[in-house]
Amino acid sequence: MTKTEKIKHVTSSVIAFMNALGYKVVDDNSGTLTFDNGNGDSKNYIEYSRSTQSVYVLNWCDEETKLVENKLVKFVKQMVSYVWLTK
Repeated sequence: MTKTEKIKHVTSSVIAFMNALGYKVVDDNSGTLTFDNGNGDSKNYIEYSRSTQSVYVLNWCDEETKLVENKLVKFVKQMVSYVWLTK
């Protein structure tokens, strides 16, 4: 797998993971995906950077959002380890 293919594989896995948790993906083609839980409150958005494969939330987001962020961070670490070390 090339570097681009690995990044695309991890990104598609992240999208599937967040869809399974009930989040909608917003892709503005800037290299960052924004995940919205549908409550309309932008302070609870979760962002994922394709290039750095990092997860970001605002410091003042709800506790529920922080819990989902922690799940996503663990998932991303597992996917990155799997894809970058085994393929």
